[in-house]
Amino acid sequence: MSRAVILPAPGGHAELDADRTVLDRLIAQIREAGCDDVTVLSRPGADRPVKASQIESADADADLEHLGELAFAGDGALYVVCADLVASQATVAAVLSDSSRRSGVLVGADDPAAAPVTVERGLVTGPGPGPARLGGLAKISAAHLARLRRHWPRRSDGDAFASAIAALQARAIPVNAYGTKGLEHRQVGSAAEAREVIAAFEAVDMDAWRLGNAVKHDDDLFATYAVSTWSPRLVKLSARLGWTPTPITWVSIALALGAAAIFAAGHSLPLYLAAAALMYFSFVFDCVDGQLARYTQNFSSFGGWLDMMADRSKEFVLYAGLAAGAVAGGADAAAAWGVAIAAMATQTVRHTADTWYAVLLDTAVVRQARRRESAPPAGRAAHLGQRLGSASEQVMGAHRTPLYWAKRTIVAPVGERWLLLAVVAAAFGPLPAIAALLCWQLLALGYTTAGRTLRSLAARTAALRRPDRAAHRDDGPLARLVPRSPVGGDMTPFAATAAAVLAAASAVLAAALGTPPWVPFGLAGLALVLAASVARTDHEGLLDWFIPAGLRAVELGVVGASGIAAGVSWPVLYALMTVIALYFYDLAAGLDKAASPVARRDLGLGWPARGLIAISAAAVAAATVPAVATAVYAALAVYVAAVFVGAVVAGTVRASRAAAA
Repeated sequence: MSRAVILPAPGGHAELDADRTVLDRLIAQIREAGCDDVTVLSRPGADRPVKASQIESADADADLEHLGELAFAGDGALYVVCADLVASQATVAAVLSDSSRRSGVLVGADDPAAAPVTVERGLVTGPGPGPARLGGLAKISAAHLARLRRHWPRRSDGDAFASAIAALQARAIPVNAYGTKGLEHRQVGSAAEAREVIAAFEAVDMDAWRLGNAVKHDDDLFATYAVSTWSPRLVKLSARLGWTPTPITWVSIALALGAAAIFAAGHSLPLYLAAAALMYFSFVFDCVDGQLARYTQNFSSFGGWLDMMADRSKEFVLYAGLAAGAVAGGADAAAAWGVAIAAMATQTVRHTADTWYAVLLDTAVVRQARRRESAPPAGRAAHLGQRLGSASEQVMGAHRTPLYWAKRTIVAPVGERWLLLAVVAAAFGPLPAIAALLCWQLLALGYTTAGRTLRSLAARTAALRRPDRAAHRDDGPLARLVPRSPVGGDMTPFAATAAAVLAAASAVLAAALGTPPWVPFGLAGLALVLAASVARTDHEGLLDWFIPAGLRAVELGVVGASGIAAGVSWPVLYALMTVIALYFYDLAAGLDKAASPVARRDLGLGWPARGLIAISAAAVAAATVPAVATAVYAALAVYVAAVFVGAVVAGTVRASRAAAA
């Protein structure tokens, strides 16, 4: 259960009216934002009662000590608030409504007396020239409190609030910058100043402000001009009807399922146009659920997780519908399902790489701000990477210019991918649609991989050097049997994984060319051995952020090659690979959205065990009948799906009980 601790400040006692102070107003705002456990630290001699638990605290060092005691007394997030903060309810809720595992602090540019801070990539990295200034409201997530338990500061240097933020930064924990641009907030020293701030944000049309901030200003081309121009009307209608974001997500899923069903069954232009229309409205509702969450400030961990998982599930179901429709229309099954599997695997590998590249950038920002691993780039590749980074920032800074849109579109964002599928399917049929998408995906993967490799050398940061590395590798129990690699060097894990990816790709090619089964089986086994051999080796290389994506490519390649060689039913093979891909998207959700209901992944067996099962079943089937492998693949798909769904349900129930406690 989350709790809030309000630190003493003289401005908190400023009287707004006869029976309400700045502190009273702040307590009411915190409770309205959903946090009922509020504790106020007060100085000796403060005799005004407050409607919250109260602890007498002698000075800033005592504030920090009490803050630590309260921080580790529960199992939820901790909100640290300065008693003299005057802000709108929307500003307070912007921090308190964040149900993810992120930590952060409110920043703004309205308080000239507040400490200036440096903000990079949306993270507060420490003291700086501004213009952002530190606000009096911070969140420390439960996950980060666990990391601070043994490292809580003992001395405050006169400011307990700043010391708590510094403790996060000292442990290299990213500190998110919360902000509500256009709504003034300030730590005040008098009632007159408080009334001035209140008058400033009350003069803002809050409905227009919330609606304007609900739509992303840096969205992709199709979403910006084909959806966001009119979706705010749906957002207002949904809010008026009392709808929440999660049911809208389910509507989006249902529309995508309908489109996939039409593609699978339909063989005429009118039906394909109907499917395209359903795809469009599915994408519209996919945008609306996030916009509604921002408009109403109705966020939940499950909602953010469901939105991300739904996006990929819908897309993979559409691939399957197009493949099934192509086969029903007379296309070769191997060609149709093979292209769909390739598109699904490419998208999975690409998104995993995207997720970990974002981790790399955040890690670089945090560590370089602490003067660690911040040596200047060495070598031509690193210098080129640094120049590419600067050029990329300049292009993205030129908002909505042709070059800006070209850079955003070349990477094949979701709206543009769906547009391509709908248009090409209606014009040329299902198989050309998937093939065109696969070509674009491969182009995007090559483009991003080349540029990011060079920028990684310039960043000089080992993003996979972290305590939860094993979870993101998902090696499972077999990894515990693997000895540490006798080969040293920072490049060893990356080189072994790259070699495994090459072996897995060769296995797929051998299976597709119809070579004797022992060839793809042998190459698939080699891929497993290579990738698993470095499971217990420290991942300290500059390119190790590629490894999670490489492991996804290895497992999907091993399963795909073995299934093709053994003659596994194409729909069953696609289903198993899709379940495995979605299982890993949950890991991406844990990093990208900082939220996932899955607490443990032990029962998922780990990718080496799943790959070994696939190879073994395929080998038996090659010696007997293909139905053996088909049955095992189907059983494995059902098992992984059941484990995943069970973990999601258990995590959701656990979170609901914790919230109700």
